[in-house]
Amino acid sequence: MEDFPVTTYYFSVLLICTLVFGSIIGAYFTTAEYRIRFDKPLITKDCYCPECGHVLNGLHQIPVISWIALGGKCHYCGTKIPLRYPLIEFSFTCFYGITFLLFFTHPLFLCGLWIAAVIVLLFFRCSSHLRGTLKGIMIFTGYHLIYSAVFLIIYAALGLL
Repeated sequence: MEDFPVTTYYFSVLLICTLVFGSIIGAYFTTAEYRIRFDKPLITKDCYCPECGHVLNGLHQIPVISWIALGGKCHYCGTKIPLRYPLIEFSFTCFYGITFLLFFTHPLFLCGLWIAAVIVLLFFRCSSHLRGTLKGIMIFTGYHLIYSAVFLIIYAALGLL
């Protein structure tokens, strides 16, 4: 398949969308990983501080940026937030960005994003949590199917397909 022409504007928009999606997936993974580890439900309405139980507002849920802005502590009780959580979120963002930069014109680009997610997922999970890891892979597969459909719609709308 030939590479399609992409202007700087479209390239920038697609890169930013990919980075944002990567950080969102990373943030969801950190939440899911915590909930699987402590046998809590994966899907609930709100995110909360595990120490004080206070429901977090939207600004406190922005991946990596909120951790830096809050000094690595809960806004409400001051409990330290482990460094592993923003590292996981940042890892997803980096992997997605690198995958985009290397393969965005390739037809299997979206598969590359999924593989990047699985690599990070497996890296941060130990083998003793295999059941949770498999759940996580299934959840990410669903997210990537939705993301792929959105990207294909955008590509079609821009006349890139």
